[in-house]
Amino acid sequence: MNLSSNTLLLLHLADSALPVGGFAYSYGLEAAVRHGLLTNQQQVSSYLSTYAEQVLSFDVPFVSSAYHLENLSEITQLFSDYEAMLLNPFVKKANVVMGKNWLRLFSKLYGLEDLEKRALKEKWSGDFPVVFGVCAKQIGLSYTESLHLYFYCTVRDQISALIRLGAAGPSWGHSQLNDLLSDFEAIIQSTESKSHSQACKSAYLQEVAQLSHDRVYSKLFQN
Repeated sequence: MNLSSNTLLLLHLADSALPVGGFAYSYGLEAAVRHGLLTNQQQVSSYLSTYAEQVLSFDVPFVSSAYHLENLSEITQLFSDYEAMLLNPFVKKANVVMGKNWLRLFSKLYGLEDLEKRALKEKWSGDFPVVFGVCAKQIGLSYTESLHLYFYCTVRDQISALIRLGAAGPSWGHSQLNDLLSDFEAIIQSTESKSHSQACKSAYLQEVAQLSHDRVYSKLFQN
């Protein structure tokens, strides 16, 4: 079986071993576990579904708008619009770390040094969904591939965090990942035409948990 170059590229970018900091981005999950908000499989499953819904309703429209930017001079406004909808400084900080790490990764692996230099010169804030959308297009991923890759990477990181925190076993956690990828396939397709003007928040209790992350006494995840 011959794999296309894009398939190999997707496999590479979806590899959790990439040094982009995803392993340290729990998105407030650690606080939820530490404070006893997720104590059984039913609660964890509900959390994961809620998280996936928020990714699709809020993050993915920004990935979409970033991918379709015709002029990169407009990216500053896109960063500003994204940050205006953030309610949590810890999420902001983690997003910027992730965005800058991904930009550095794309620069080293796929020759986007000019894009990284432009980001430094123009002082891009570097929020992850926007950076991801721009870079995915630059390296030749299709629009659909970009959305699926973003969804997979963000949900997979939550599964990895659950396993590292002892809130889920590897087999059960990855069965949940498989279910989420199947359950949300049609929803991903339906979000393809959305721009960031249609982005909305859908998981406010999740953000409350994120706000308490910094008060976790001993943190495995430093976001």
